[in-house]
Amino acid sequence: MIKITRLNHSALGCRVEVDAMRRFYVDVLGVNTVERDIPEQLAALIPGFWMQFPNGQVHVIQCDESDGERKVLPELAGKPLDPMGPHTAFYVEDIEAVETHLSNENIEYQRMDQFIFAADPAGNTVEFQQDPEL
Repeated sequence: MIKITRLNHSALGCRVEVDAMRRFYVDVLGVNTVERDIPEQLAALIPGFWMQFPNGQVHVIQCDESDGERKVLPELAGKPLDPMGPHTAFYVEDIEAVETHLSNENIEYQRMDQFIFAADPAGNTVEFQQDPEL
């Protein structure tokens, strides 16, 4: 049996300009990036960037549009936030500070108790949770 010990990476499909995604994650959220460790010819075919976290990476990759249906929580129907579909969740030091920061950046979000959901420029749902160890 395989024992998974930690996250290596997750990938976000990017259906908008990669620069818009980079601005959201790097400039607005303050995420660090690293060089993509892939062959040059592959990098030329797959625009994107890699974000580095202490416990793994998230890869942002340019992709074509998809018309797949997603399930959405009833209270989020009609909003670009989808915690039931593909998303990335981050623990944060201070959930109140996240709400203030998103509001100051004019980023639409939905708060549910100690969870905040926002959408990046490509429509991927981003979840923030108060770190229980802090």
